[in-house]
Amino acid sequence: MSALQKFLKLSGSKPEIFPLFGIMGIALGGAGFMAVHQARAPDVVWDHKTNASPWQDVKEGEQVKLYALNQKYTGRYERPRF
Repeated sequence: MSALQKFLKLSGSKPEIFPLFGIMGIALGGAGFMAVHQARAPDVVWDHKTNASPWQDVKEGEQVKLYALNQKYTGRYERPRF
């Protein structure tokens, strides 16, 4: 019996570690998502010979941030009235 099978068999009798499995699964999934998202960002250069500056290929209005609050930029600051 492998160590993983033994661990899973023993963990079935201890329900208090199930939330730990859930939290660790969510944390590892989020870390994997962020790693893939950051590796595919337009300012990351993997191949300097074919495309030395990929950030110049970003089109106007294209979302490159993970979360953008104000995507449409007008260029002029206006203070809203209260």
